[in-house]
Amino acid sequence: MNNLKKVFVFGIDGAMPEKVFGEWIDELPTIRKIMQQGCYAKLNSCIPPLSIVAWTSITTGKNPSEHGIFECLYRKRDSYEFSSLTTYKNVKEKSIWQIVSEKNKKSIICLIPLTWPIKSFDGIMVTGFLTPGTNKEYTQPKELKQEIGSLFGGPFLIETKNPRDLSKEKLLKRCYKTTQMHFKLMNHLIKNKKWDLFFGVLGETDKMNHNFWRYCDPQHRKYEPNSKFKNILKEYYKFIDRKLGKLIALLPKDTLIIVLSDHGINRMHNRVNLSDWLIKEGYLVLKEELKINKPCKLETYMIDWTKTKVFINGVLEGQIFINLKGREKSGIVDLKDYNNLLNELEQKIKKIPGEDDKILNTKIFKKGRDFDGKCREITPDMIIYFDDLQYGCNPSKIGNPTLWSPSTALWSDDAGHSRQGIFIMNCCNKKGDLDEVDILDIAPTILNKLDIQIPEDMKGKVIT
Repeated sequence: MNNLKKVFVFGIDGAMPEKVFGEWIDELPTIRKIMQQGCYAKLNSCIPPLSIVAWTSITTGKNPSEHGIFECLYRKRDSYEFSSLTTYKNVKEKSIWQIVSEKNKKSIICLIPLTWPIKSFDGIMVTGFLTPGTNKEYTQPKELKQEIGSLFGGPFLIETKNPRDLSKEKLLKRCYKTTQMHFKLMNHLIKNKKWDLFFGVLGETDKMNHNFWRYCDPQHRKYEPNSKFKNILKEYYKFIDRKLGKLIALLPKDTLIIVLSDHGINRMHNRVNLSDWLIKEGYLVLKEELKINKPCKLETYMIDWTKTKVFINGVLEGQIFINLKGREKSGIVDLKDYNNLLNELEQKIKKIPGEDDKILNTKIFKKGRDFDGKCREITPDMIIYFDDLQYGCNPSKIGNPTLWSPSTALWSDDAGHSRQGIFIMNCCNKKGDLDEVDILDIAPTILNKLDIQIPEDMKGKVIT
């Protein structure tokens, strides 16, 4: 292992261990070979296990309360509005490529979510998910943008935009086209640029997972055993496996190979209309003059902040914020009542049933008890996994006829995220199944293999 000079990290957004390590493994020869060469494990994601949150934890070695990322929408300062698109400017910690750069080693960072706008470092970058568009500066150096244009002879696709607005057929075609482009770009960069660390991520897998999961999950309530899409997801992963094999064939022999995902995928039975529940229980109060007669989008101007104790965010998980005096613009909850309110909410929320009236297997995480860090002012006070993420959360649509509905004000999903992704490494002191590793272990492992001292404030351990 000490002879390995380079590190190649390949991310598959949302790759799920139960399929990749289990049901599909015999049809994924590239991944199976790497597993046989070294070690593999389920990767325990962060709280919450959302793509931009988890990839930021992977690349900083810090939990969300340290790096400051919790959702795709960022809350404006001194406001209750979750309306600003999260960008790399919001990340409060150094990423591994910045640390690598400081040690005079070169990195190629390709399509990692939440890397726009670029913070300068000594290396090459193509930004990923949440880049506003290729009309922006999305490469470092800037001239690489023109090189990419020449490589494809036309527009480069960073991601499939608005996948829920496309038919299944159009989405499938677009995801394959975008994935082909991503592999071609990675191939070009590996062969033609200098690097000590190469870190690339396929983001289209997450879109495929969300939109085609129900066709391969017999336990899903919308499962169609005879659907023409039944094997679409497996065939897509087989396509990725073949392309990955060709990438690996380009790597020098002295390369440590890591394949991983940021989270897995869960079937989504339904969503809990949490804002409706908070209104019913008196924690969130609408202005008296409002009359809600049909489902509508909840806007901040509709809320009476002088009487509201709790407000929320999150569409897969629920994120609870206390309207705390001295912290929030119109806070009404005294600090001395903060813990009692959270305890009260935890007890009540755990009793919320599913649509079949059975109590859900709901997990509750509280700030201070389960997570904390220097960004505690913007950290949710509580995070809820309804039915361990098999039920989503609806924070944005109120006036629903029941406590459950499949859609938020913007969209519905058949799948959400699960708490465990995958980790595979081709060289390890202990071969085979390591059972579980933590998401915070990835950054120190990469730095260790590049012979770079691990920062003392990284909490993860080196996977050896």
